[in-house]
Amino acid sequence: MSTTPLLHRFFFFFFAIPVLISSVSGLNSDGTILLSFKNSLLSHPSTVLQNWNHADATPCSWSGVTCAPQYGYVTSLLLPSSHLLGSIPEDFGRLQHLRSLDLSNNAINGTLPISLFNCSELQTLSLSSNFISGELPELIGGLQSLQVLNLSHNGFIGKLPKSLSSLKKLSQVSLNNNYFSGSVLGGFDSVEVLDLSSNFFNGTLPLDFGGGRLKYLNLSNNKLSGPVYLTFAENIPANAVVDLSFNTLTGQIPEMLPLYNQKEEHFAGNLDLCGKPLKKMCTVPSSHSIPTNVTSDGSATATAAIAAIPKTTRQSNTHGGQKVKPGKITAIVIGDIAAIVLLAVLFLYAYHFRKTKTNQNTKEINVEEPKGGVATSCSCLHFIIREETSETATESEPEGDHDNRNHHNKNHMNNKEKERCLVMVDGETELDMETLLKASAYILGSSRGSIMYKAVVGGGGVGEMAFAVRRIGESAVEKNREFEKIVRVIGKFRHRNLVKICGFYWGEDEKLVIYDYVSNGSLAGAAYKMGGSSASHLSFDVRLKIAKGIAKGLSYIHDKKHVHGNIKPSNILLTSEMDPVISDFGLEWLILGKTNFTTRNYGNKRSTSSHEETTIKNSTFAISSHGNTSPYHAPESTKTPKCDVYSFGIVLLELLSGKVFLDNELTQWNMDSSIVEDNKTKILKMVDGLTIADVYEKKDSLLTCFKLGFSCASFAPLKRPLMREALQVLEKIPCSL
Repeated sequence: MSTTPLLHRFFFFFFAIPVLISSVSGLNSDGTILLSFKNSLLSHPSTVLQNWNHADATPCSWSGVTCAPQYGYVTSLLLPSSHLLGSIPEDFGRLQHLRSLDLSNNAINGTLPISLFNCSELQTLSLSSNFISGELPELIGGLQSLQVLNLSHNGFIGKLPKSLSSLKKLSQVSLNNNYFSGSVLGGFDSVEVLDLSSNFFNGTLPLDFGGGRLKYLNLSNNKLSGPVYLTFAENIPANAVVDLSFNTLTGQIPEMLPLYNQKEEHFAGNLDLCGKPLKKMCTVPSSHSIPTNVTSDGSATATAAIAAIPKTTRQSNTHGGQKVKPGKITAIVIGDIAAIVLLAVLFLYAYHFRKTKTNQNTKEINVEEPKGGVATSCSCLHFIIREETSETATESEPEGDHDNRNHHNKNHMNNKEKERCLVMVDGETELDMETLLKASAYILGSSRGSIMYKAVVGGGGVGEMAFAVRRIGESAVEKNREFEKIVRVIGKFRHRNLVKICGFYWGEDEKLVIYDYVSNGSLAGAAYKMGGSSASHLSFDVRLKIAKGIAKGLSYIHDKKHVHGNIKPSNILLTSEMDPVISDFGLEWLILGKTNFTTRNYGNKRSTSSHEETTIKNSTFAISSHGNTSPYHAPESTKTPKCDVYSFGIVLLELLSGKVFLDNELTQWNMDSSIVEDNKTKILKMVDGLTIADVYEKKDSLLTCFKLGFSCASFAPLKRPLMREALQVLEKIPCSL
């Protein structure tokens, strides 16, 4: 009897120990790695990863996970558009049998972990439309099984690793809409789809590009320059699509397949490119079809310039076999020396005569110049107005042609007078320098090397008028003619939602720009008062009216092929009827000058599918010097119309919520277009308390505005609408005003 309990205990431990070991071991190693990824995420919908837990022996039944049937190791992780916020952990590289990784269209940030390139069986890597940054390492060459690489719409920087083009199984590469730079690689012999558009690649097109299997090549919207070489496309199949639009390529397009059979828009935006399929024909056959020092067969030859010189045939003598006598040689040399001496004497005489004449003119100017500065500016005002028509007609002429020798003395005599002139450019306002000097002045504010004053003229009463006068101190614009031209260009922009330029003044030490005065302050001071006791209570209809006006002003600027570049509440003035008026348009151009002021001319949809915003030319008003220190400035450094759209989105969200949205707050709303629909209650709670009475009545309109604001403020320029598209959305929202 005593042995029976002992046997029971023995069998219990014999069968229980394996069970205990199994329960302790639990989830396999691949499942543990995936759980650590889940735990590292800052945000994820509970429904997406709900069945990811420790209780399972393998992760094979988890959503988005696929395993090898018999072995239980992970072969693919597919979680596109899953609202995941976080980074890829370093231990992802321990998923040794991972073949497919798709985390596209989420909010994955940080850099790619180095260990990821240890996944030697990886065939598909799709991480597009995230916020991943950093450089792509040479270690990517270790992914010998890689077939599809999609890292588009991220923040990658630096040069492409040379090892990328050597991957033998690679067939699709999408790296568009990043910040890659350097030269375009050649050698993509196995790739069928290669999209490197909307980056910062520079230099010339590669001579040995390869691309024998290409079906689609997109190099548009980069900084590529130089000619389109014959050798660049000689290996590309004749039926391939090749897009080289919106670079700075020059010369003639080679008359060969697959280049001249492309659509015209595939070469658009290269102003110095000619030949089919462009309508711009080449006037002179280009020498750039074959690169310098390289023939069509790749052998060395003379440069194009030297090759153009006709070769001379060597002759034994120049006079039928007779040698030139020494006496003749001596006579030729003496004649040459005499000619040189005569030319030198004539040059010295001309120089002395011109110098004497200049000194006489200077004396005449010093005698005739009036002592009173006011008299000078007033007489000068009439002089310049009389000149305006002729100057406009010849505005496209070079300065050297304009200041020709026949008018040199007249221009020089009036030079100092022109440097102190008050000019009205709107054709409506009458104002002279004497009146402006007597005006009462009040400081309104200062920004970027300039001070804004309110100037009141007329001394009160019925005839009183107010102007906003911007005083510009140090400026890169040093010439009166250049400053006047800039002001006149900006002054031609006339819209009810843009501040109108009335005139300007040029002096030796300062420059003034005169604007219409807008009486009701700025949006920064009117919209967001604390405590709810503000007299400037703004209903939803008023805020919608303001948003529509801003959108109309920006749409007008973009339709004119320009960019504002600095949209923020303090630059949005309000009239007494609460109509918004955009200010500071062109301010950076006035301060920095045209030569120091450049911008990259591309929008967000910069592929061949749409060129509506990539045709923005001469976008010289945007500026990138301010960096991204302001929440109203878009993440990208180069200013385009889509940067104005981003700024408008932030302003719109601030109008609705009464607060500024920072980057970390925007991240969760940048993940998917449906996120607003999924979080209606949360969105409505964000509405500014001053408009709480409108919330329930205007619920649908509010949600539409929030959705538009988040769309405009997307971190990815491609996802932002055009300004006129945003205006169309707002125009459909009913408003009682």
